[in-house]
Amino acid sequence: MARFILSRRVALRQYETVKRYVDVVAYSYKTNPAVWEVLRETDAMVGLSSMGSARRVRELSRAIYYLQGESEEEVRWLLDSGVGWLLVDNEPELRALLGELSRLDRSVNLLVRMKMREHTVYTGKHFVYGIDWRRVSDLIPELRENPHVESLGVHFHRKTQNVGEWSLVEDLSDALDDRAMGELDAVNIGGGIPVRYANSRPNVELVLAKVGELRDFLSARGVRLMAEPGRFIAAPAVALEATVLNVYSGTAVLDCSIFNAYMDTYLLNTRLPVLGERGDRSGHRYLLKGRSPDSLDIFRYSVYLDRELRPGDKVVFLNAGAYNFHTDFNDMPRLETEVVEDFPFPVPGWL
Repeated sequence: MARFILSRRVALRQYETVKRYVDVVAYSYKTNPAVWEVLRETDAMVGLSSMGSARRVRELSRAIYYLQGESEEEVRWLLDSGVGWLLVDNEPELRALLGELSRLDRSVNLLVRMKMREHTVYTGKHFVYGIDWRRVSDLIPELRENPHVESLGVHFHRKTQNVGEWSLVEDLSDALDDRAMGELDAVNIGGGIPVRYANSRPNVELVLAKVGELRDFLSARGVRLMAEPGRFIAAPAVALEATVLNVYSGTAVLDCSIFNAYMDTYLLNTRLPVLGERGDRSGHRYLLKGRSPDSLDIFRYSVYLDRELRPGDKVVFLNAGAYNFHTDFNDMPRLETEVVEDFPFPVPGWL
């Protein structure tokens, strides 16, 4: 049966890479919970966004929790559990939290999510979270005076697999005035650090250099830089190993589906690289099809491999660790994740 293979070496390598450019790394748990089982041995924090996740993660003192409609009882549970930071992305929720803190006479480390200035008219299909940047500059001095707020920071996040908007120093300077900037303890840039897919080859070195520039900018002002990479750590650390069930007319049918192995193929059109794939378009050409009857169930429309496929052969997808959640469509089983010290096969140099 198909399986995910999680390399401890690669997960830790990706974590250490980000850590060179920021002060605090908080792994985005929703990207792939299995990766946190490796990262918990480091000093990483963890980003959580559901009560279910909060109850599964034991180290809540290392958590940044995204509030999104939690009840008073749930907020009290988070506080009693010693959650490290709470993050709010709208003013009504902020006011409700401050009221609850006042009633309980409790304090928190607080991040305010900021909706940044947009450089394009059209923002796409995605909802843009956060309080308007103009309002945040007014809120920060107020929150700084609140006795129930200990450390104070702002959070902003452009998008997942961000390949273009990394003018971070300029963006932050445009959004916050000097007074607000002077009141901050931390700035959290969220995630979005991209990785390589078959249909996307971003300049990751440039992105990391821009992140480093922001850290230098903030360090000069006594502000810590936090980041919450998910995809950048999880994707390269996990491979998807599938078995060929049938081959006909240039189509190889696999023993898994995008619906139980990699929904990101459909949601974000991320096409996974394949071990043994030839970039010169020579070799044996295949359409790699999932085993469901759905016509959308295609991992790769056209991939050129260095070998001919036969039933029983293995096909290994690389960079397969980000958002590899399953659905119960067609009663498909959940694939297991096997944690190993390193991948049991040679990988290309770019990985």
